[in-house]
Amino acid sequence: MKCRGSFRRAGAGSGRKTKAMGSERRHNDNVYYDRHGKLHHRRRIRSEYRHHHHHHHHRKAWKRVLLIVCAVLLLCGCSVFAAWRVLDAVGRKNLYKSAEGQAPTLAEESTQEQTAAQESQKVWKDGWVRYQDKVYEYNDQILTFLMMGIDDLNYVQKKSDGQSGGQADSLFLLVMNPDTKKISVVAINRNTMTEIDVYDQNGDFDHTGTGQICLAHGYGDGMEESCEREEKAVSNLFYSLPISGYVAINMGAVPMINDAVGGVTVPRMTYKDGTIEYGKDQTLMGEEAYRFVQNRSLTEFDSAGFRLEKQKIYLKALMTKMLTSVKENPASIVNLYQAISPYMVTDVDVSEVTYLAGQMGEYSLDLDTIYSLQGETKMGDQGFEEFYYDEDALYEMMLQVFYREVPEDEYQ
Repeated sequence: MKCRGSFRRAGAGSGRKTKAMGSERRHNDNVYYDRHGKLHHRRRIRSEYRHHHHHHHHRKAWKRVLLIVCAVLLLCGCSVFAAWRVLDAVGRKNLYKSAEGQAPTLAEESTQEQTAAQESQKVWKDGWVRYQDKVYEYNDQILTFLMMGIDDLNYVQKKSDGQSGGQADSLFLLVMNPDTKKISVVAINRNTMTEIDVYDQNGDFDHTGTGQICLAHGYGDGMEESCEREEKAVSNLFYSLPISGYVAINMGAVPMINDAVGGVTVPRMTYKDGTIEYGKDQTLMGEEAYRFVQNRSLTEFDSAGFRLEKQKIYLKALMTKMLTSVKENPASIVNLYQAISPYMVTDVDVSEVTYLAGQMGEYSLDLDTIYSLQGETKMGDQGFEEFYYDEDALYEMMLQVFYREVPEDEYQ
């Protein structure tokens, strides 16, 4: 009994002491008792140091991660910028190299004024042209691009014979003048009568004859071959004008291009008895754009001329929106270039597109005046319309668009 009581007292005392120590521990975390019951004070400074050191270690780790991420992003940015600059430089070199040493042949046109000028001037350079008491020289810094709209709604594909390349229903020259920082547009009537190369169904050359300029593209495979033959016909028409590049787009791409800029606003236009009437503005979307630029009446005389006027108005509105988009985001033209590529044949590569996109921000569109060939439309012997251009007017337009005036002190 004594032992049991002693056990109980010991147990009771131990319990009370444990409870007291637990209570003390709950009320004061700064002290604790060891297993012998001795009171100790906690070293908070050491604990706080461990806490601080732990967070400091994490901050250093995050700093290292952040620095690595920033370095990778910087390297990526530098790589993209470097790639852009390389493409830009290569594109510029290629574009100017393609026309290096070439010039129109206006100076070779034999006129009394031209001959008298060469004999009377103390200084005279090859390629200079004298016209109405002024001297002009070809601006070899100009970049000229031939834009073709091909009468085909499908993706481009190589044709099996030499006469199914498709007609170039719309023809425009885009002229980038670095002196004025303006882009001029020259519209070419599809029925312009000029020299074109004719090929047979096997693709073999037959002869060179006079025909509508739009047919030159048809004598080919619908791909690069057709484009090169159309380019040759246009260049010859403009006195062997150097052309920096061509872009042929099947008309099936028009809705895609139109909608990519959010639609194009143009006036309603009707044509009757040789007169064009203008109505209220309309914003074209999708197939409406295609119908506007392509449709023409087959019963109205010179309906091709009316369609050209519609195309000029549409191109002006489209290019205005596109130029604004490119100025805000130069990469947008590259994106559009890639999107319409299934409908397109061009000899302008990505590096050249990159260079042109970078230049667009510095240029303005000279669309108040879209140049056109002056002349007269007649009905041909085979029942097709034929447009005969005014040679004097073409000569003057060449001087105005592609040449620059030479200061008097350089030749007198």
